[in-house]
Amino acid sequence: MRKTFATTLIILFLIISFSCNKCNNETNRVKSVDIKNEDTVKIKIHRYEKALNGIDPKDMKNGLKNLHHEYSFFIPDSAWKDEANVKQVKDFLSDPLYVALYPDCIEKFPDLKDLEAKLGKAFTYFKHYYPEKKIPKVFSYVSCLDYEAPVKYADSVLIISLDMYLGSNYKYYNEILATKYNVPSYVQRRYRKDYILPDCMRAIATTLIDNSQQSEKFIDYVVYQGKILYFLDAMLPDTPDSLKMYYSSSQMDWCLKNEAKVWSYIVDKKVLFTPNTNIIAKLCTDGPFTTVFSRQSPPRVGIWIGWQIVRSYMDNNPKVTLKDLFLDQDAQGILSKAKYKPKK
Repeated sequence: MRKTFATTLIILFLIISFSCNKCNNETNRVKSVDIKNEDTVKIKIHRYEKALNGIDPKDMKNGLKNLHHEYSFFIPDSAWKDEANVKQVKDFLSDPLYVALYPDCIEKFPDLKDLEAKLGKAFTYFKHYYPEKKIPKVFSYVSCLDYEAPVKYADSVLIISLDMYLGSNYKYYNEILATKYNVPSYVQRRYRKDYILPDCMRAIATTLIDNSQQSEKFIDYVVYQGKILYFLDAMLPDTPDSLKMYYSSSQMDWCLKNEAKVWSYIVDKKVLFTPNTNIIAKLCTDGPFTTVFSRQSPPRVGIWIGWQIVRSYMDNNPKVTLKDLFLDQDAQGILSKAKYKPKK
């Protein structure tokens, strides 16, 4: 299968390298820190797909060798010294799906200057909160539709699959992802360039939050998810809330108008401390809507509530830092101190 082949190639290299207020639903309710006097982080996105495609297929080994220094994450020594690996790269570049995707990625993303600037601003905030952390080296590539992980972050390296952000109606999403892998249309709508920045920050957030004491209770799950979204608040203060939740404006409106109703349902049905995976799934699993509410509701409203709880907690406990929040695994304590009470 094409996806399996492409994914195997990428994994091979990865493994080796690893050895809102009510008036405006797009308003970030988190108070942004002032970074005007801080050094702006400069981000360069290393375009692996362009570099790889520029290799002379008749001299693949030397081509990979020449790219080794800049792209050692993808091209360790074994990638160009081992003839089998060289052949695998050559086969990847001639795969029909890759051949079809590559020019579409170049046409959609002739340059990434805008994304570099936005990432630079986000990482300036990141440096403010985490001065001890290393700013990752950022790469783009063509993944042959790696829909399970469009963005990868590990060991100070951030990798963006450009072919997963070609637009919701891109032909191969429906022809391949929907047909072969049953990826539904409500997921395909996320495959737009507007989501690259939130996805990058989301991938980083999951590596920072202490979730070692995992619990099956609803409150633990939604507060954990709320922390991830709060990280996006802190890193992307100018990004609409709808993009952070993968919502449309109308879906965000529904949440704001029905916040008290959703909270009453959770409290009345004694959902907060239940380990009932069925009800948690109904409130938090992706889908066209949240099944316990109307078809006009957005999906994952339980996670949206978790986000509001975390926001309320941080608003009411100004001495708590972002790091403190991420280390605190007492979700019930966070709920208690949040004093969360949506207006009816």
